Amino acid sequence: MPTVVERQRPGPADGTAVHLIDRKLPASDQIYRALREAIISGGFRPREGLSESRICLMFGVSRSPVRIALTRLAEDGLVDVFPQRGSFVAPIKLRQVKEGHFARVALELALLREAAERWSPRAGERLREALKQQKKYARLGDAWSFHVADEQFHRGFAGIAGLDGVWDTVQGVKTHLDRVRHLANPVKGHMEKVIAEHEAIVAALDAGQADEAVAALRVHLDSLHSTISRLKPLHEDYFTDD
Repeated sequence: MPTVVERQRPGPADGTAVHLIDRKLPASDQIYRALREAIISGGFRPREGLSESRICLMFGVSRSPVRIALTRLAEDGLVDVFPQRGSFVAPIKLRQVKEGHFARVALELALLREAAERWSPRAGERLREALKQQKKYARLGDAWSFHVADEQFHRGFAGIAGLDGVWDTVQGVKTHLDRVRHLANPVKGHMEKVIAEHEAIVAALDAGQADEAVAALRVHLDSLHSTISRLKPLHEDYFTDD
């Protein structure tokens, strides 16, 4: 089975030309995706300036595709644009985080219900492999690779349920929530806590206890609230209640 770490870590936001553009594809789409991932993963910090000239240098392009990409990011709520001042990475807006969390909980609990009906040790191999990878990267302190394995674990519910397409919807609703998750992973003890909660879900599935598995997943997902409470004193300028 291939490793769950399938994507390269987002490059540093240091103004250097670290991203290669495929000239056969629209440049604005590629810039948008790269900047979006860098913002969500923390490569660009909340409230950090995003000058057009800096981004042009990073990608080796003209201003036109950069402006298109920044406009799309503003529509996503990831960038704030101020006339005469420029573009800045948006702070983590807790209202959007909570809305995304609400939608994610509803979808993932439903997916787990379906997965529980099809559960078998073989069906659960994907989750077990993701757990194995999470433990490995927690030991190494590799927060990015841990996140990728974490995503693979949760995506496994949709795969077992035969509803892979629903995961695309989950991904769409948790954009702002993922910014919190990336910020939390490097905090001491957080990755180990996530692993223990994942193990509780798998143990309940192994025991044929669907209700207990769903309850364990709800506890895991709802730990977001305590996570935010721990993070806000550490990064007060990163958050806004808007």
